[in-house]
Amino acid sequence: MAKVLNTTINMIIKQLGSEHTKILIVVYTDSYSLYKCLVKLGTTKEKRLMIDIMGLRQSYERREIAKIRWIDGKDNPADAITKLNANKSLERLITTNQLEIRIEG
Repeated sequence: MAKVLNTTINMIIKQLGSEHTKILIVVYTDSYSLYKCLVKLGTTKEKRLMIDIMGLRQSYERREIAKIRWIDGKDNPADAITKLNANKSLERLITTNQLEIRIEG
């Protein structure tokens, strides 16, 4: 979906005459095993993920994805929505209007 949106936005920008402006795709994940598979050329034994990982890796190698970064689980604000024992990062974001995220990549 990101690739489709990226292509569409970049076509619009090009038609508006901004040849030098380009929107880049940056992928963030809190799955360290996915990060290793994509960036460090690791492998997975999960057959249902192999095709998706191969597609993402191919996009990364073609420079369709600018960067892939891993978010430390302690700093992931989405965990407050998806997990029972979530971290405090979403609460800090709402309280202070700032978010501190440790990333690798």
